[in-house]
Amino acid sequence: FRVGGVPQHFNTPFHLAKQRHLYKKAGFEMQWTMYPGGTGAMAAALEASEIDVAVMLSEGAVAKVAAGSPLQLCGTYVDSPLTWGVHVKQDCGLKCKEELKGKTFGVSQMGNGSHLSAAVMAHDFGWTLETDVPFNVVGSLDGACKAMAGGEMDAWLGEKFTTKYLVDSGEWDRIGEVTTPWPCLSFVSSKKSLEKLHEPIQQLIAVTRGVCKQFKQNAGDSTVRYVSENHKLSIEDAQIWLDGTTWSCCPEVAPTALDKIVTALTRIGQVPEGWQWSEDAVLAPGMCRLRELPATKKNRSTRKQRGDPYRS
Repeated sequence: FRVGGVPQHFNTPFHLAKQRHLYKKAGFEMQWTMYPGGTGAMAAALEASEIDVAVMLSEGAVAKVAAGSPLQLCGTYVDSPLTWGVHVKQDCGLKCKEELKGKTFGVSQMGNGSHLSAAVMAHDFGWTLETDVPFNVVGSLDGACKAMAGGEMDAWLGEKFTTKYLVDSGEWDRIGEVTTPWPCLSFVSSKKSLEKLHEPIQQLIAVTRGVCKQFKQNAGDSTVRYVSENHKLSIEDAQIWLDGTTWSCCPEVAPTALDKIVTALTRIGQVPEGWQWSEDAVLAPGMCRLRELPATKKNRSTRKQRGDPYRS
């Protein structure tokens, strides 16, 4: 049973559960594969049956489904939104996001979070993607560091705590942030894997949920120490990250989240105009169900959202 994810602090509960043999006790073996290339690389791996489940950006998964990829959401992993830091080379003279018009943005892969978040930021400023936001595919974060140092890109959007060590070391400056207002990480599988691994996927979510709860509790500061030691963060930064992160790890997806994602992606041309999600197309049948977030249960009579979802 093969699971893929990025090398980030969010995914620690999977590693802890595997170290404790919790998956084996539940009746299955879990093989974890790191994907520094992010959402696009994991989607390709799912389509090629190289992995069975991916923990990937919710907006990236929806974009793939809208494009016709045979993928479906199995549930929500992290409920809290993701904050993308807008980074430039230190002392390059750029001081704010508005100054990035016409500058080259590095992206790990087209369709990844670094690409989608940059495109949405550009839309927010009224820039034209084709002319005002040239992209350069640089691969992983290591590739971004080399490209930034070599002058092959001017800006990089990445999860702000993952990249904070580069800011602290003086290599990069963070000149702004972009926050996506929906649960950031989802469980995603291919239809082919769902047909044969329906029960193990459900068990994966259930077993990991218990570890997520313990991880969030931070008993004896064990979580912040682990994150600090393994993800290049200070104890203080690890605590700030933990305070702002919420795991639901459940076979549910909020319809309001899907609404906001589709609206944002449509505006940047990553979802066909007029495309709307449906339970049959997006959710794994017999596994994933819809749920309303507590603050959004009232007055939801349409899936069309008004205003900019990145400003809500």
